[in-house]
Amino acid sequence: MKRLSYYFGIVFMIISVATCSNTDNDDNPVIEGNYFPLTIDNYWNYNVTNSNLDLNQTQNTRDSLYVSTANNNTFELTVNGIATGIMNTILTQMDLTRTSGSLKGTGSITFPFEGLDDLQIAVNDAVFYNLNAAVDEILSTAEGVLEQNLDGLPITTEYTLKTIQGTTSPSLFLNSVNYDDVIESSIVLELTITTQVEVIPGNFVDVLILDTQDVLNIKNHYAKDIGLVRSEADISYSLEDFSQIGITLPVAGSLNATSVQALDTHIVAEE
Repeated sequence: MKRLSYYFGIVFMIISVATCSNTDNDDNPVIEGNYFPLTIDNYWNYNVTNSNLDLNQTQNTRDSLYVSTANNNTFELTVNGIATGIMNTILTQMDLTRTSGSLKGTGSITFPFEGLDDLQIAVNDAVFYNLNAAVDEILSTAEGVLEQNLDGLPITTEYTLKTIQGTTSPSLFLNSVNYDDVIESSIVLELTITTQVEVIPGNFVDVLILDTQDVLNIKNHYAKDIGLVRSEADISYSLEDFSQIGITLPVAGSLNATSVQALDTHIVAEE
């Protein structure tokens, strides 16, 4: 079982993401430009800081992200070594499609979780940002159920994943740098986890492991003509306590952690 050294125990993740329709808002300022240049060999170096707030532990690493393939309007990103930033991990495990105003991703993502099997996630047209969307507009949403068995214990995870358009800033100070024309968007994952316990032979009851919670919230910042300049992920959950009835779960009872990737250097060719 692989340890979740880079994600600090993200519990479960999505199975698929369905794209919602986007609507124009006449009250919004017109936003134009390329917010993720994807020319072959473009690269971005990120300083990554992963922190477990419960244990007061911090890990500093570095990701070098670059465009490895381009086929018509489909692109792939690669990281030298293993991605340690959460958003870099997501970006490098899917095919990216960029239109004049949006960025979408399709592919399969693996999220390891200590104590459970790795989770294989199929992602279909997840919208990371849309220049024509209103602030707080939901760009993509998916609801579904994931089931797996752990040592005879059935685990059912109900999930809701949303990507949400954020604000637009003509100028924003990030990573000790002042960037012009910055857009924000978020990825929010909500989970509910249950299992079944046999109370008497042949009779099972549903037991709530994780009450409905937002366990992952990622805020991304994209700068015009540069790409992703900063990503901030908050990971937080609290499981129900079954110690008094003799049930021991294979995961930590709670977690509060953060993962930040901040752009350091980059080379981006004009398209």
